[in-house]
Amino acid sequence: MTFTDYAELHCHSYYSLLDGASSPEALVERAAALGYRSLALTDHNGLYGAVRFWTAARDAGIRPLFGAEVTLDDDSHLLLLVETQRGYANLCRLLSAGQLAGQKGAPRLTLAALAEHAAGLICLSGCPKGAVPAALQRGDFSQALAMADHLRQIFDGRFWIELQRHLEPGDDLRVAALVDAAHRLGLPLVATNNVHYAERAGHRKHDVLTCIRQHTTLPDALANGLLHANTEYMLKPASDMAALFADYPSPCAMPA
Repeated sequence: MTFTDYAELHCHSYYSLLDGASSPEALVERAAALGYRSLALTDHNGLYGAVRFWTAARDAGIRPLFGAEVTLDDDSHLLLLVETQRGYANLCRLLSAGQLAGQKGAPRLTLAALAEHAAGLICLSGCPKGAVPAALQRGDFSQALAMADHLRQIFDGRFWIELQRHLEPGDDLRVAALVDAAHRLGLPLVATNNVHYAERAGHRKHDVLTCIRQHTTLPDALANGLLHANTEYMLKPASDMAALFADYPSPCAMPA
């Protein structure tokens, strides 16, 4: 599979409340303009935008992929993608369980719940807040390997190491460590861009939403490192993703 087949698998709409700046329709419109054949919508802990996303994707001739970025009880993240009808039902069960187990506005899932409802789902290791990359960030390579292997077992092999590059300090070290972990365990790789707005100009709205979420001002958010360091969190052309991962040309194959 080549970069011409690239599909964005980690994408937030404004149904990722206060962490996404674009509507499902705007994301689909931009994806169509970029020549995407498939696009995933993976909002935080919910499927609130699924119907609007499906309708827009159908009208645009784009294959819609459904999923969610879920929060575990240690505050780490995982990305879940629906593979089958059973997987959609299990994702709904997991999202409900997370809402019931956590506090209002802070859903939490256990690994035991994931194991109970993993059928029909594909798991990606997620953003830097994911359990595997977070362990690598702490310098705990053995813990990262153990967690990656555990997730592979939970999802019966349907676990992929997710690579992201946003031209920020530390990106290359994290990607290299993730690739090393994947090679040691024989896990497949997939590249995503952790999209939070359809086009670059959307970063301004995302900054404001972040300030609202964090109960702070723009200057204080900037001073305290609460904002994304740049404006790279948008839908990108396949050619741009190919350039970002020229040293790892295979990861942009989509697992669905």
